[in-house]
Amino acid sequence: MPPDELVWHYTDGAGLVGILTNHVLWATASEFLNDNAEVRLGASRIAAELDASAEAGDPLARLLRSRTRDAETGDGGPSPSTFFILSAARHWDLLAMWRTYGGLGESYAVGLDPTAPLLVLTDEDAALPAELLSSPAAPDDAATADVGYVRQRPWAPVRYGEQEQRQLARAVFDGFGDDVAEARRRLVAGSPTASVVEAMASTLDDVEQALVLIKHPGFMDEREVRHSTSLLHRSGLGGWRGVVRYRPTRYGIAPHLWLTGSTPDAAGAGAGGHAALTTSAAPLPIREVAISPSANGRAATASLAALLAARGYDVPVRRSSIPFRG
Repeated sequence: MPPDELVWHYTDGAGLVGILTNHVLWATASEFLNDNAEVRLGASRIAAELDASAEAGDPLARLLRSRTRDAETGDGGPSPSTFFILSAARHWDLLAMWRTYGGLGESYAVGLDPTAPLLVLTDEDAALPAELLSSPAAPDDAATADVGYVRQRPWAPVRYGEQEQRQLARAVFDGFGDDVAEARRRLVAGSPTASVVEAMASTLDDVEQALVLIKHPGFMDEREVRHSTSLLHRSGLGGWRGVVRYRPTRYGIAPHLWLTGSTPDAAGAGAGGHAALTTSAAPLPIREVAISPSANGRAATASLAALLAARGYDVPVRRSSIPFRG
C-alpha cells in the first residue's frame, strides 16, 4: 500500500514497543486532548451556524446552540456520549510531528491502513449494558432501560481553514435526521430537557464529531486525521467497566480505550455480540513504520526491523530524509 494512502500515528520509543507488543492503540476521551482549546474553537464555529435559527425563535436550535456553547466554556460537549479519539497524520515525514515526539531520542510513525477496522478491546469479564446498539435509541422506557451504544467513525481529516470548518458545520445541519423531528415533538409537548436530548442523541453525536474535527490553523502542519469511537450509557462511563481504561496525565485521570486489530472471524462476534467490541487482541493494520531524523543510521533501522518481525509485523521500515537532529 503506498505511503500516501496510509495514516501515520506518531509515537516515541516506549509507545512503539507497547503498540507492537500488545497490538493496541490508545484512543483518548476528547476532554483530555493535548489542546482542549481546539474543542472550544470547534464549538464556536458550530454555534455560529446555529445562531440565525436560534435568534429566529426556533426552540430546538436554541437548545442545540446552548449545548454547543457549553463546550466553549469547558462544561462538556453537545453530545451525551463520550468521544474517544485516535490521532494520526496524513504524511510519514513531518518535521512538526518529529519535534513533538522526538525529545532527546528517536521517534516513530506507524503507518496504518485507514480502511481496516479497529475494534475496542475489552476485558473478558467486562460489565456491558444488557443491550448494545450501534446508534442511539430513545425507547419510551429509556429511563430504566439498560441500553448502551457504541459507534465508530472512520478516519476523517481535521479542518484547519475557516471556510472548510463552516462547510463541515453546514453539512452536519443539512443531514439532520428523523431524531430531530422526534426531539421537536417532545419539546413542543413540554417533555423534560433530558428527554429531548435523548431523542437527539444521534444528531448531537454528529455535531460533536464535527466539533472534534476543527482545529486552529496554527496546527496545520500536523495534517491530522482522527478516528473516533463514542460510547453512551445512562450511568456514564460507570456503565462501561472493563471497556474504558484510565491513566494519569497532566490534565487529570484520562479515560481511554484500547483499540486492536480485527480478524476475519471477528466481524459480528464481538464482546456482548457487538461487532465493534472484542475480548481478543489481534495484530493492528500496520503496513510500514518510519523512523525520525537520527544519526543512528543502519543499526537503529535493523533493530526496529527485528522488533517488528519478533512481534509478527513483516512490514518495511523507512527513514526520514529531513536534515534535523532534534
